[in-house]
Amino acid sequence: MLDEGKSREELVDELNELKAILKSNQESTKKIIENERILSKTALELVDLPPHVDIYDFIAKKLGDLIENSLIAVSMYDEPSDSILVRSVIGENQRLIELSQKIMGGGLTDIKLPLRSFYEFYDDKEHQKNTILSGKLLKMEDGLYQVFAGRLPQKITRMVELTMNMGDMYGTGFESKGKLYGTVYIFLKKGNKLNNNELVQSLISLFAVAIQRKQAENEIKKALKEKELLLKEIHHRVKNNLMIISSLLNLQSAHIKDEGARNVFRESQNRAKSMAMIHERLYRSTDLKNIDFGEYIRSLTTDLYRTLVADPDRIRLDIDVEDVKIDINTVVPLGLIVNELVTNCMKHAFPDGETGYIKLELYQKSQKIVLKVIDNGIGFPEDLDYKKTSSLGLQLVNNLTKQIDGEFELDRNQGTSFALIFEEKE
Repeated sequence: MLDEGKSREELVDELNELKAILKSNQESTKKIIENERILSKTALELVDLPPHVDIYDFIAKKLGDLIENSLIAVSMYDEPSDSILVRSVIGENQRLIELSQKIMGGGLTDIKLPLRSFYEFYDDKEHQKNTILSGKLLKMEDGLYQVFAGRLPQKITRMVELTMNMGDMYGTGFESKGKLYGTVYIFLKKGNKLNNNELVQSLISLFAVAIQRKQAENEIKKALKEKELLLKEIHHRVKNNLMIISSLLNLQSAHIKDEGARNVFRESQNRAKSMAMIHERLYRSTDLKNIDFGEYIRSLTTDLYRTLVADPDRIRLDIDVEDVKIDINTVVPLGLIVNELVTNCMKHAFPDGETGYIKLELYQKSQKIVLKVIDNGIGFPEDLDYKKTSSLGLQLVNNLTKQIDGEFELDRNQGTSFALIFEEKE
C-alpha cells in the first residue's frame, strides 16, 4: 500500500536511491575484500621471499603491476652515509630512463643523494623532513624538481616532464617505528590518476616493515658470519698451538731414558695431536652443527696406526664407519674417546708379537649413535673394573662419556669390544 504522504514518483526515487547506496556498499565491500586479498598475498610472498630475490626489485614490480602506466623508483636509505641510493626502477616509460642517463651521466639506479638534499632547499626544512619520515604517500607538487631534490635546474625538469608527457608524481619514505629505510616515487603518465590510494599506502607500510625485517636478517647473518670466521680462526690457532705442544713433547721424549716416562710423554703427544686434528677439521668445516665424524675417525685412526704399529702385517686395521654428522660440542670429547680406545688396543691387545685385527664401527641406530672399537687380542683383564681404574686413559674415557650423556659398555668375549652409545642433542 502506498504512503499517502508521498507520490509514486517520490517513492520510486527513494527506492532507486536505496538501490544505488546498496550497490555502492557492495562495491566498497568487494573492493575491501580484494585489497585484503592482495595485502595477504603480498605479505606471504615477502615472508617466503627467496634470498636471491632483491627486495627493492620485488617492491618496484609489485607497485608497477598494481599501478598502470606508471614508472616506479625504489630507493634504500644508507645510514652510514646518510644518503638515498636508488636500487630499482621499473615501468613503461623507458624514455625517461634513457633521458636520465644523458642528463645525469648515468642510469637512475646510479643516483646517490644525501638525505639532507631532500629538504635543505625548502623554506620549511623541518616540515619537509617530517614529510619524508611520515611514511604517508604525498603528491610532489614541484614534480621532478622536487623528486631530484633540486639537483637538476627547474627549467630542465619541466622540459623533461613535457617531453615525457608526465603527469602526477607521488613519493614517500619507507618508515617503520620512526626510522627511515628508503623511499618510493610513483610517476604517472599525463591524464592518469592514482587509484586505490588506500591499498597503495597499505602496501608501502607493509614494504617498510619488510625492509626493516630484511635489514635485521642481513645484520644477523653478517654478525653470524663474523663470529664463524672468528671461531674458525680460534680453532686454527688452537690447532697450531696443540701441534707445537705435540712437537715439544716429541723432542723432550727423545732425551728421556726411562721407558715408562717416555711412554707417558708419547701418550700426551698423541692426545695433543688428536685434539689438533679435531680443531683442524673444525677449522675447515663449513657447518659446525654437522661435522662429518666418520671422516675424522678415518684420519685419526690411520695416523695412530702409522705411529703405534711398527709392523702392519701383524695387526690389521678395519674401519667401517658411516658419515655420521656430529655437533661441535660432541665432536671434541668424542675425538678424545676414540684416541684413547684405539691407542689402548694398539698398545696392549697384541703383546709379544701376536697377530690380529682392530676394527672400528660408527653407525646410527634409531635415534642413537653407536661407536665400537673391537679387537681379537688377549682381552681386557677380568679382574680390572674399567669404571674404577687408575689408568688415565680409561679415566678420560669415563669422564668424557658422562660429558656427552653416553653409555659405555665392555664385552670381553673373543677379545675386547668397547661400545659407546649416545644420542646427539638437538
